[in-house]
Amino acid sequence: MSEREIAYRDAQDTLAVKETIRGNRNAFTSIVEHYTPLIYSLAFRMLGRKEDAEEETQEIFLKVFKSLKKFNQKKRFYPWLYTIAVNHIRSCLRKRKHLKKNISYDDEIAAPGAFSNSEDPNKLMIRREAEKTAGEAIKRLKPEYREVFVLRQIEGLSVSEAAEILGIPEGTVKSHLYRARNQLKDYLTKRGWR
Repeated sequence: MSEREIAYRDAQDTLAVKETIRGNRNAFTSIVEHYTPLIYSLAFRMLGRKEDAEEETQEIFLKVFKSLKKFNQKKRFYPWLYTIAVNHIRSCLRKRKHLKKNISYDDEIAAPGAFSNSEDPNKLMIRREAEKTAGEAIKRLKPEYREVFVLRQIEGLSVSEAAEILGIPEGTVKSHLYRARNQLKDYLTKRGWR
């Protein structure tokens, strides 16, 4: 996104937040509609199951709605929303670990409809297998590496945005990303993907 597009989106977000706080629930609907694909993708990549991602995406937006009055409207909404999402997902992963429930990636891809129905069935099968293998590789990363990898490489956030969301220095983001890429490369190479 260009700086102009970011400024426009930020202005829309700020207006929607103000209107929601004033009692206009339709304004919050615009936030949910705009950010659901991004939050769902983040939740799916971190949690690994469609059902979990759907459920936690709803929970995240509920938390955001309840916390809107705490949002500093002089700051950008997007990093604030992602911080809530990441913290919520971290909490889910801690609970899951406590319950000794493993992440198992669905065969389904994160973005339904990402592949065309007219695509060659062989290519489609290879792409789905690659997606599943990549998901399994991401699942095996240490949680702090997975968070950085998902935010930077999949969600496309900048180093500074990822650092702000995760509450860590930019240098740590870079080193976690470096380690994540190396671990993913090793995992995929061992499975014949090059």
